[in-house]
Amino acid sequence: MEKQGLHNPAIMAVASSPQGQKAIANTLDNANATVNATASIVKGVLKTGLFLGVGYFVYKKVFNGFSSLAEDRREKPSNISSGMAKNKAEAIFNAMYGLGSGFKSVKQNLMGVNHNGFIRIYNEFGQRKGINPLSEKMTMIEWFADQFTPSELIELRFLIPHFF
Repeated sequence: MEKQGLHNPAIMAVASSPQGQKAIANTLDNANATVNATASIVKGVLKTGLFLGVGYFVYKKVFNGFSSLAEDRREKPSNISSGMAKNKAEAIFNAMYGLGSGFKSVKQNLMGVNHNGFIRIYNEFGQRKGINPLSEKMTMIEWFADQFTPSELIELRFLIPHFF
């Protein structure tokens, strides 16, 4: 036969006394209060996390997002298609990505492109991160300023005036 319950007569005497009953009730009350406080803290942390997450998302969209340029109606229409602009943007990025600046390749891809064609390439380029994991996302013009020397930028200004 298996014995169940408390078998120590001293514990039984303390547990059955009025002070023992009070101690047991206080222990249960403390446990309930601890559970309620923990649940309250978890709710507060979740609400704070949600608020901060939404705030960060809005901040990134408003202050750190890419704004594409509209084609200028005062200038001639683009002399390259959207597909060509995407290919040129990829070629320009690949030339500048990694070691070296790839200036000759960038210059070659921009030759013969008019004002609105450059806008299409710029929009297709968007914002891109560099090879350094700590680098910020940059637009194509920011990449040019980061990668090229002042004399190289002057050469690009002759190809595409009024941008950089």
